[in-house]
Order: sequence, then C-alpha cells, then structure tokens
Amino acid sequence: MRLTIWCFLLSLVLILVNAPLIFSQDNLKAQVEDIKAKANSLNKQMEDPANAEKYETLKTEWEKLDSQLKELTDKINAIKNKDVLAKKKFNDGNKHLKTGRYSEAVAEYKRSLELEPNNPMAFYMLGYAQTKLKAYDDAKEAFKKALELSPNYAAVYIALGNISSKEKNTSEALNYYNKAIELDSTLIKAHFGIGNVYLRTKKNAQAEAAYRKAVKIKDNFGDGWINLGRALAAQKKSKEAVTALEKGVKLNPKSVAGYYQLAEAYNSTKSYTKALGAADKCLKLKRKYAAAWYEKGIALMSLGRKKEAVAAFTKAKEDRVWRERSNYFIQKIQGKIQ
Repeated sequence: MRLTIWCFLLSLVLILVNAPLIFSQDNLKAQVEDIKAKANSLNKQMEDPANAEKYETLKTEWEKLDSQLKELTDKINAIKNKDVLAKKKFNDGNKHLKTGRYSEAVAEYKRSLELEPNNPMAFYMLGYAQTKLKAYDDAKEAFKKALELSPNYAAVYIALGNISSKEKNTSEALNYYNKAIELDSTLIKAHFGIGNVYLRTKKNAQAEAAYRKAVKIKDNFGDGWINLGRALAAQKKSKEAVTALEKGVKLNPKSVAGYYQLAEAYNSTKSYTKALGAADKCLKLKRKYAAAWYEKGIALMSLGRKKEAVAAFTKAKEDRVWRERSNYFIQKIQGKIQ
C-alpha cells in the first residue's frame, strides 16, 4: 500500500514539475483543485489509526503536494498580476485614443500585447489607432493578427475594408465588407462602406441600395441619410435626394458635406431660398468651403441678387477647381457673355 501511494504521488509530482504547463489561470486552477483532492485524501489516510505505521511516509508525500500547491498558487498570482497590468495598459491606450493622442495609444496597446499576446481586441485597437496615424501597413498587420486569434471578429473585417477603400482597392474592400455582413448582417458600417465604394466608383444605384440597407437598420444614422442623398442626386433623383439630405443634416447638424449637398439638391429643384439657407449653414461650419460658395452664388443669381452672387462666385473661384465655372457665371451676370 505504502509503495503504491509513493509511486503514484512521485509520478504526479514529476508530471507537474517537468511537463510543460499551459500558463492560463483556468488550467492552473484545475491542477490546484486536483492536488487539493489528492492532499485531502492523504490527510484522511494520515488521520486513520490503521495507517499509523505509514504516517511519516504519508506526511512526507502530503508535504510535497503542499509545496507543489504553493508553487502553482504563486504562478496563478503572477498571471493575475500580469493580466491586471495588461488590462491597465489596454485601458491607458483607450484613454489616449479618446483624447486624440494616437502615438501614445499605439505605445500602450503594444505594451499590453507584450503582457497578453493573445488578446484580439488589443490588436484591433492597436490597428485602429494606427489608422488614425495613417500607418496603414502597420494597421493591416495588427488587424490580421486579430483575425488569426479570432477569425469571426466582424469589426476587423470592416476596418480592413475601410483601409482597402482608402487605398482604392475596390474588390478587396467589398470582399472585406461582405465578409463582415456574412458574420452579422446588421452591421451598418459594413453596408455604409459598401455604399461608399460604389459611390466613389460612380455605381450610384448600387450605392443607393447599400445606404438604404444601412438606414433601414439604423434610422437615425445621419451620415447614412446624407450619403443616400448623394447617391440619389447623382441619379438625378433630386426630390428624393432633398428628403434624404434634410433628414441627414437634422440628425447630423455639423455635417459640412451634408449642407453643401443639400444646397446643391435645393438648387436642382429650384428651391433657391432654401439652397441659400443650406449654403449659409455650410459656410458657417467651414468658411472657406468653395463648393458651398458656388451653390450660394447659383442661388443668389437665380433669386436676382446679382451683386451678392458675383461676390459668392468670387469667393468660390479662390479654389481652382471652381474657378472656371465661377468665372463663367460672373461674366454672364456682368453681361460679358450670353
């Protein structure tokens, strides 16, 4: 009996000491519970008068298990401390990200990953911070590491789609967005990203369809309504565009592009007074927005306010993109051309 107990306990100790441990708290805790059970069994044997002759042997084995138990407990505490520090660094990264200190955020996320290298969320946030610094290659590497750890991390596919879209890699961007939608069809940012790709490539009907899906999922998605308005305007659906854009700027009253697009749509429907109001709201947000000055000029000219129109077109032509067409209307107002 004594020899059997000795051999069993010796083999248990050798396994625990020499076998490579998976240093996760759950695995270590499981080992701790196992040792406790064995130690309790030995303790009961030691208390049994029938085992009086084996008491010293049993006690020795119990002490060995107790020593191993303390060793595993120390490892668990070390992992806990490491996890706590990793979480602190991750949270510090989030704080820096929130305040626009992107380089500092990147540094903290990297420190967190040194301590906890299997955290897909930390890789995602690292990539997100790197996109803010326009370090797109680094961001893609971080996002792909997140996917290695968590292949169904839908937000990562959207982030990769956004980078591919910025790089004008249309097919790759669409693949990423569609992968996100396969995982979760309610992700408005994926539908919005698809719409943006199609809008940029002038596939306006497809852009419209994607934006409609986005605003159907989230009716108060201001940018979705604004870009839906843009897609509709590009198809000469001016009245529908006005409706979408009005809703968009109501939801997102600080959208410079939204008010500009609305001014253009109002001019297209000959609602010149409303166009003037939308252009002014745009210019209040961004004084040097040449496109809005141009739409303001169109509205003023159409309302017969020629002097003010010339002033607006003069401001618009400060941007060379709008120079030629602004000069045309200035000369037309001044009677230099018919």
